[in-house]
Amino acid sequence: MGQILESLPAHSDILDGYDKTAVINRLKQLPLHAIEGVWQFVGDGALISIERFNPNFIADKQDNIYRMVIIKSPMRAIQPGTIMGYITTTTKRNNYDAHIYTSGGLSGILSKPKTFTLTITDDQFMSFNEYKKEIKVNLWRWLPYIYRIGLSIKDTRPKGLDGCIRIYPQSTAQPLNPRYL
Repeated sequence: MGQILESLPAHSDILDGYDKTAVINRLKQLPLHAIEGVWQFVGDGALISIERFNPNFIADKQDNIYRMVIIKSPMRAIQPGTIMGYITTTTKRNNYDAHIYTSGGLSGILSKPKTFTLTITDDQFMSFNEYKKEIKVNLWRWLPYIYRIGLSIKDTRPKGLDGCIRIYPQSTAQPLNPRYL
């Protein structure tokens, strides 16, 4: 992932041929990896495509790099075909590293890439977890007897709640909402 991250542009590009029908027809012609397909975000209903990608700047043409492309977005400025990010495999099954553009402006161009881990569960859900490197400073080591009043903010929302549901290919797992007769 390091080589692709170093060569990644600061903003997304827009590709042609990304409507839902065209993407599904293209995917039907290929043997798909576990992460490939059409996915829908749970929160806002955005549709994305995840497909294998062989970038020109990697000499050995690895087969484990994927590109996330927006098919349908709730934000009108973001056009179908906008590249949302890039994904690579990890050594852990159904876990992936991703570099995803997280900010979109009125121009429709995505920017500000951040790093995430993606986890596929039950063959139909994919959760997103952002990670970053942090620098912590321990002032108590510098000032041993200063007033012991501190302020900290902690996010208590459980990880793994944000993500997507697989639309295509349909999962072999149990349906999300059971049908009653």
